Amino acid sequence: MSEVHSIGIADVKVVTSPDKIRTVLGSCIGVALFDSVAKVGGMAHVMLPSSALGHGDKGKFADTAVDLLLDDVIKAGCKKIRLKAKITGGASMFGKKVDNGIGEKNIKAVKERLAHHSIKIVAEAVGGLKGRKMLLDPATGQVQVQIIGAQPEVI
Repeated sequence: MSEVHSIGIADVKVVTSPDKIRTVLGSCIGVALFDSVAKVGGMAHVMLPSSALGHGDKGKFADTAVDLLLDDVIKAGCKKIRLKAKITGGASMFGKKVDNGIGEKNIKAVKERLAHHSIKIVAEAVGGLKGRKMLLDPATGQVQVQIIGAQPEVI
């Protein structure tokens, strides 16, 4: 039997196939790391670009969440050389004047942190004005993304 695990803001979770992980995002970024050979994947739900901007759980910030997720997927059996990333989210839900461009800042911070670790982003569905649902299947690395009110797509 497989299970679909849900994560919320500032959560980081790793699963092995046949289990899957999902989350719902607005301006936050969902970071999926996966190793299709090991059939292991993980997801972080990043709320803010930098831990220098505040305090809280490591999963809350792009810099600490990506580091934590990387450590966790390697401990679960992934090989860093085979890791790939897919990212979603970063919407400007209420307009850039209201949210100060936090979605764009989150996108940039996550991309920079993944590059710091030499992890390639192989697909993304980011930006826009609407939230998204995200579902990772670690067996294949497929991420199903559904913009609220639209049909799901696989990236």
